[in-house]
Amino acid sequence: MVASLESTVREISPQAIARELARRLAPQATYVRVAHSAEGWKILLEAEQIPDQRTCLDVLVAFLSPFLPQSIDVYGRQLGGQRPAWGVRLRLRPVATPTPATVRDRQLEPLALAASVLGIFGLGAVGQWQSPSVWLAAAPEPTVEQVRSVILNAAPILTPARPPLWHHYSPPEAFRGHVFNRVALPPEQKLVALTFDDGPDPTYTPQVLDILAQEKVKATFFAIARAVAARPKLAQRIVREGHVLANHSWSHGYHYFNPAAAQHEVDQSQQLIEDISGANIKLFRPPGGNLHNGLVSHASQQGYGVVMWSVDPQDWLPRQTSDRIVNTVVQQAHAGAIVLLHDGGGSRRATVAALPRIIAELRAKGYQFVTVPELIAAQEPTSLPEPPSWLTIQETAQLQQLILQLETRIQALEKELKTTPPWAIAEREYLAATLREQQAALSWVQQRLAFEQAAEGQYQAALKLAEQATLAAKAQQSSVAKTLWQRAIATLDSIPNTAFVAPLAQIKQRQYSRRMHQLQ
Repeated sequence: MVASLESTVREISPQAIARELARRLAPQATYVRVAHSAEGWKILLEAEQIPDQRTCLDVLVAFLSPFLPQSIDVYGRQLGGQRPAWGVRLRLRPVATPTPATVRDRQLEPLALAASVLGIFGLGAVGQWQSPSVWLAAAPEPTVEQVRSVILNAAPILTPARPPLWHHYSPPEAFRGHVFNRVALPPEQKLVALTFDDGPDPTYTPQVLDILAQEKVKATFFAIARAVAARPKLAQRIVREGHVLANHSWSHGYHYFNPAAAQHEVDQSQQLIEDISGANIKLFRPPGGNLHNGLVSHASQQGYGVVMWSVDPQDWLPRQTSDRIVNTVVQQAHAGAIVLLHDGGGSRRATVAALPRIIAELRAKGYQFVTVPELIAAQEPTSLPEPPSWLTIQETAQLQQLILQLETRIQALEKELKTTPPWAIAEREYLAATLREQQAALSWVQQRLAFEQAAEGQYQAALKLAEQATLAAKAQQSSVAKTLWQRAIATLDSIPNTAFVAPLAQIKQRQYSRRMHQLQ
């Protein structure tokens, strides 16, 4: 019977027993810690004043009597003290079937208190109490948000990536081919996306970019393709500074477009924007918000996310003032909002004047500014190891730096946790929770690095196939060259869209397709 009781109690974790005892002893404001080893169970009770022995043992025995093992050592101590004030050993009475009983029905033996609690709950046979692994096991599982926070807090101190001229984004299934004017986020997730239409404009777009750079805010620019063609350096600057450059049609026309004209307005604009800036963003905003003139129908069929807005301060009105723009945006802002502003299409002096105040006042209310892809990603953070758009890293070298940084931090936390006195309960719990978050972040980054290295390997393999195809074409071995081009294209096509190298892979894929067709 005793053996079966021992087996039963071992199935219950020390942490579970400690939590339940702490709940039952809450009126005495008693902290409870439980340790278990081959030598048996030990319970430490701590309070601001020395815990009352009789009261604590009554509660403990009432709880543990159904599965009390043969002996449990119980100690009481003033919080922060070095030695216990009392200690007893609870022994099971030799009866066939244990029944609930008070402490008076149990055999109590006083324990020698010559050794300090540090020795009891420290190293040696019961050394697991001191071991970081015990505390890590008891620490809560970190959430996706906590892991993301660790990575974002570490990323800004990394060596900056080389200027990212290549960007690719395709919205997730829930947004692809659909019209949306906001992203459904809980009220406490106070993210908003600032968007600018009708540029790039030689006067106002640089002013908007200067303000965004000074405020460290990223925005989304829905550009008119013919304006991009006229001012390519401004388009390149938008992308170079980390903003999203998306499609706002070729001519900004409101009239009806037949299928062929709609294809030109959307697809040719996308191709030109990519050729000039390197940005291939599958987001489309219809001119004037017109959903029924043929453009949105074509864009939806091609898998674009059609982006409208939920906050419109009408900054395009001829006599609009900066005060009214600010008031409208600040009053109507909400979690997941998409704000419509303009950097082109006329005088935008009021918008430029309002922008710093919009940023300052929304920040004062707790809002953060993100791009439209980041806003979409915030609704459903991507599962590991798929790289989400919130990651402020663009190169595998940065991932490697981040791994070293996290490993150094983890080693320091492990050392600190191991050397923290066992009685510093709150500090140990905090260190264990922090350490677990760092370990989860490290695991994520390691998976991401492996993901990126595999994609880069595929990219390099495709480049080698392309070199062989070029040599075969020069040797007039057309069939061999065509086969090699096809293999190179298929290899590039297998690279996930979310990899760092994906935009380059897609550009190469189109180049190789043109070369292959030239052989025919």
